[in-house]
Amino acid sequence: MKGKGLLERTEYTLLRGSLDREISGISTDNRTCGPGDVFICIQGARFDTHSCVKEIAEKGAALIVVSKEWAAAHGDEINSLSLDGALVSLADTRLAKAEIAAAWYGHPADRLTTIGITGSKGKTTTTHMLAAMLKEAGIPTGTIGTNGAIIGQELYELNNTTPDSVEMQMYLAKMAEAGCQAAVIECSSQGLMQHRTGGMTFDYGIFTNIAEGDHVGPNEHKSFEEYLFCKSLLLKNSRLGIVNGDDAHVEGLLCGVATPLLFFGEEQQVHLRPLDYEAYGIEKTFDGKDPGVRFGVRGALEGDFYVNLPGIFNVGNALAALAAAHRMGVGTDAMRRALKKLSIKGRIDMVYRSDKFQVCVDFAHNGYSTRNLLLALREYRPKRLICVFGADGNRAKSRRYEMGEASGRLADLSIVTSGHNRYESFEQIFQDISVGLSRTTGAYIVIPNRKEAIRYAIEHAEEGDLITIIGLGHETYQEENGVKYPYSDTEYVRQVIEEVMGEQKPTAPK
Repeated sequence: MKGKGLLERTEYTLLRGSLDREISGISTDNRTCGPGDVFICIQGARFDTHSCVKEIAEKGAALIVVSKEWAAAHGDEINSLSLDGALVSLADTRLAKAEIAAAWYGHPADRLTTIGITGSKGKTTTTHMLAAMLKEAGIPTGTIGTNGAIIGQELYELNNTTPDSVEMQMYLAKMAEAGCQAAVIECSSQGLMQHRTGGMTFDYGIFTNIAEGDHVGPNEHKSFEEYLFCKSLLLKNSRLGIVNGDDAHVEGLLCGVATPLLFFGEEQQVHLRPLDYEAYGIEKTFDGKDPGVRFGVRGALEGDFYVNLPGIFNVGNALAALAAAHRMGVGTDAMRRALKKLSIKGRIDMVYRSDKFQVCVDFAHNGYSTRNLLLALREYRPKRLICVFGADGNRAKSRRYEMGEASGRLADLSIVTSGHNRYESFEQIFQDISVGLSRTTGAYIVIPNRKEAIRYAIEHAEEGDLITIIGLGHETYQEENGVKYPYSDTEYVRQVIEEVMGEQKPTAPK
């Protein structure tokens, strides 16, 4: 493909050269850019590759993309470049990167029904609920998010919930080539802010909820207002928005949103907008082994449903998925079948069950999700609820206080350990967790090494215990001092169970 073709859906200014040269690849790394590549300059948190324009030109790049701001300030440098290709400027090079990637992969989103899901909590669960409904209805569906890119039987691990825009377009292209008709994509606020989902318009954008304090800090969003605005970007870039009408911040979220909207919510809540899909008659269930939730839906969709997961909060997740599936023409029976047999990696994932005790792995990593998880696990009616958790380094300290307080109040025993310490010491992180624990009378012990903490919980399990290990969930690494060491809570639990209990296959089906 020639440079002109890559830029066909962008608003660019040609500064120098010709766009008729064939492009061999896309690059944003000055160390690996080669002859024939399109190089897109990005201003990052630590390094701005605009400083490498001269170097990239000398390497024989076929096309160099810079920001209009940089171009305006570097006229002399532009004129002196030894250029073998073309130099163009655009208003936002991150957005340009997404648009160029979409063109490079043949605009795969045009061949798919795309559904984006954003929210502080519920993205992964709602994604897998909706994908299960679509598949049950015979609609081949791929997903991109926390649990990786899933295309048919293939699973591709991702570094971020919402991957880089070039990766995003590559996986969408794989979906289209594999015969998928729909793609359900988790859209993080950082991903939306950085245009990782740029280069396409979503057919449906779903907003689940937003929590104050979450993802606000030195390494994330500068303020809650910025966080809320970034969530709204999904709705602004969708043909139809499906919004939680019960969320207290919905009016702020919708400021400046002109997209047609539908609202979902639960009865007896304060609705800021009239509901199109309303849940009523919500009832927790327990069959002696597994808890679940039953509820009815009225409005645009009428019917009774059952979710085979504990926790009233899953009603909201299910409603969001039901609304999208209904708009896509999925029948009620297919919706029901999908919700009855959910199994979501890292979300209330019962990785071991026996007559003596159970072990659950979950991704809960702040106060809101920890509270919801522990309340949901109480529905299994354990004799004791043991919570093994750590908090992330280089993230908002409020998470640590809140996780400590939630576990101290709702678990019978908290075992505090390491999570992703990143560039902080465990001692620094625990000092903040202990602030939350001190607000409660809950019993706790401290075992800094995560493997030792998990082994202790299993070796000291009593009859009727439910052990939950939270914070890493589906993740296959643990980060310390900038290094991601291979590690999985689920696999380590299985290893310890085999050693301690002598069981070869500790995972039991629900």
